[in-house]
Amino acid sequence: MQINLFQAIMIGILSYLGSLSCPWVLGTTGGWYVLSRPLVSGFLIGLIMGDVQTGIIVGVAVQVVYIALVTPGGQMPQDLNAAAYIGVGLGVMAVKASASVESAVAIATAVGAIGTIFHNFMMMTNSFWNARAIKAAEQGDYKGLAFNHWVGPQLLQFCYRVIPTVAVLYLGQNLATDIIAMFPVDSFVMRALTALGGMLPAVGVAILLKQVTKKNIEIVRFLFGFALVAALGINMITIAIFGAFFAYSYFLYMKKDGAAVAVADDMEEEL
Repeated sequence: MQINLFQAIMIGILSYLGSLSCPWVLGTTGGWYVLSRPLVSGFLIGLIMGDVQTGIIVGVAVQVVYIALVTPGGQMPQDLNAAAYIGVGLGVMAVKASASVESAVAIATAVGAIGTIFHNFMMMTNSFWNARAIKAAEQGDYKGLAFNHWVGPQLLQFCYRVIPTVAVLYLGQNLATDIIAMFPVDSFVMRALTALGGMLPAVGVAILLKQVTKKNIEIVRFLFGFALVAALGINMITIAIFGAFFAYSYFLYMKKDGAAVAVADDMEEEL
């Protein structure tokens, strides 16, 4: 699959709108927590490139890897935005060139790791605008304060996100095709990438389980869902509906139990 310059620019603009410090799409709510999710970016990239199905398949696979990613204080162990747009974009082109989805996941993860360097460099260079904004505030220059607080950093971030995305997707697409042609599906390199990409989603799920469980024994609940998938052959959406039912039932039970305890406490105080 070939990507033209206009498509690459559209993906680059989406990459900017979904970046961590972009305020234009409802701030981090609509940008970072929506547009930068690989599941969403996969759909949008597939829509732009004319293959929504492949985009969603690659996006879902990459999303599982980063399902437990957190950014405390803006510190990122991986640049999710780079993985969501550059990585998923390259992954879609690789899958269309007969590569496996697992190898596309490995590519996106590698891009996310490299993207962290650009993100940290961007945060460092933004200190230039902070110093100018402080100086403008001390001098009472409100126009200068507004420019150094809003306009300057966004122009810099636009360049940091759009230019690398466009350059890699448009200029590097022939290189990706040549690599796929050099290393066919049954080669050692592609089999290694497939094996690595197959393990990465398991790592993402394991990190998520580590965060949401207080005791190790609680993992039995999650294993029960995987056992249902394997034994009954039902899909994950059905399991999610079952899980939502039990979660809601548990919530109602705990709510009634809490109300009963509160009534008992009030009666004891009155006595």
